[in-house]
Amino acid sequence: MLKILSRIYKKTIDDTLDFRYGVLKKINKELALRWTLATVGLVEIAEFLEDEDVEDVALIPGRPIYITRKWGKENSGKMCKGKAIRAILKIAHLKSVELSTSTPSLRYGLKIGPLRLRISLDLPPIVPLPQAYLRIHRGRITLAQLLRSGFLTEDQLREIYRWVREGRHIVVTGPPGSGKTTLLSALDDLIPGEWQRVYIDEADEFEDDPQKNQIKIRNVNKVKEIYASLNRNIDVIFIGELQYEEHFAAFKTAVEIGLQTLATMHSVNVNDAVTRLRRREIDVKNLGIVQLGKKYAGTIERRVVELYAE
Repeated sequence: MLKILSRIYKKTIDDTLDFRYGVLKKINKELALRWTLATVGLVEIAEFLEDEDVEDVALIPGRPIYITRKWGKENSGKMCKGKAIRAILKIAHLKSVELSTSTPSLRYGLKIGPLRLRISLDLPPIVPLPQAYLRIHRGRITLAQLLRSGFLTEDQLREIYRWVREGRHIVVTGPPGSGKTTLLSALDDLIPGEWQRVYIDEADEFEDDPQKNQIKIRNVNKVKEIYASLNRNIDVIFIGELQYEEHFAAFKTAVEIGLQTLATMHSVNVNDAVTRLRRREIDVKNLGIVQLGKKYAGTIERRVVELYAE
């Protein structure tokens, strides 16, 4: 059965995996995820993706597989043999992600059954052998859930909501693994469904929602053409992460032509975030910064630690 399904492809790899998972779920709901992973060569890491406590998986050939659980990082006791990385590279090719020495560090999203994966790849020459880092999202987290968990307070949410309604640009900043993308995705619910939103670069981080007017663009280098053809209809722009120069350029262009823009960015504090934005000549006068923090205290605690707006 798995051999037959492995030969069946739909329009996209995400559609393919969705189809395979749907078929296998009807046969055995508990094993459907593992079997679907097996059809694309990812059975090596199936146990970690099935484990509800695992948030991240780090794969370096010939090294132990390290995982991050809800309470911290640990050595899984299992070695990375490289098969999963080869499968991840193949999937990247199927998603038309550019793999070359000119783009030795890249990311893409992948939906497998109930999971959404954010996969980061590092390639030679910056590392000796390809290695991968997987962030696991187990279902979409809502603002109500973030409030209940203590991730943010009602006062903080009211202030962010005011920013959204005012048309203020928003950058969610913080250290790796602090919940930046989770919060950005949840903030999408504050925007009226009929508004035209465009998701750029890390478009796979945002679930398809028939109640929202969505356009997904996976190539940040196509931004100028997109703005030129669609700018009269666009209401909001989402940029997955301000990481490289082209991301900052896309953000700056959107702001300059009057499009409300939301994004994430790495920073250790608000001052660091403001400095990074100003260094790229981005005006912070009509911009709100949501600074996140992360610490280990029995479990990994993630919080909104500061809101900043001039």
